[in-house]
Amino acid sequence: MERIGIIGVGEIGRALVVGLCDGIEEPPELFLSPRGAGTAAELCERYPTVRVCADNQEVLDRSDVVVIAVRPQDRGEALAALRVRRDCVVVSLMAGTGIDELRRTLGTDAPLVRAIPLPAVRERHSVTVTCPSHPVVDALFDRLGGALPVADEAAFDVFSALTGTLTAHYQYLATLTEWAARHGVPPEAADRYVRGLFQGVERALGDDTRSLRQLARDHETPGGLNERIRTTWFDAANSEALTEALDALLVDLREAG
Repeated sequence: MERIGIIGVGEIGRALVVGLCDGIEEPPELFLSPRGAGTAAELCERYPTVRVCADNQEVLDRSDVVVIAVRPQDRGEALAALRVRRDCVVVSLMAGTGIDELRRTLGTDAPLVRAIPLPAVRERHSVTVTCPSHPVVDALFDRLGGALPVADEAAFDVFSALTGTLTAHYQYLATLTEWAARHGVPPEAADRYVRGLFQGVERALGDDTRSLRQLARDHETPGGLNERIRTTWFDAANSEALTEALDALLVDLREAG
């Protein structure tokens, strides 16, 4: 049976476990670190192939593939003095931590791969960027919605910066509901409508035969409501501000790496 370890059972670690086990006839064996004890214990109760280990070294000793899902600032404490077998594949989810730096920290010649899984891996709907391509790691994320291998860490950092836009999207939706409430719409009704409106956008995104710009054109009419908001709010200055914010984030990621 396949043996996968996860060091750091936070939101992404939990999503990986659910995606690998929920509704799966033959799930892998999963070994979880004691970090995030409450979540780890709940997952252990829920799925029979999930076990909580005494410490991070036990996770490594029991696993063929180990996912490191701790915060970058916690890596010193979490990874200190760990011994990694040369036949163990290590997958790092730590943003801004390059492969060379991770190799120095772990002191190993084992294969090291960076990856950017998102919470949607729990539903097996998330495309996960990996670097460098590795057959075992790419096959793992193919089961969770798809792997997108990139050639080098420079390209990987660009994708990492893109993930920084996720909560801005949620805040945009929250601003829409708050605006509606200020105009007398019950907050619950505004929230329900905005959620439904953008769930439809998600379905449209599933059509990869049309570019994103084509989708925008197809969803508006000349002089219509959508064209007005796009051209008056998301204008050239707004677009440039977003580009500058992403550029600055990319610089920080590369300096950290």
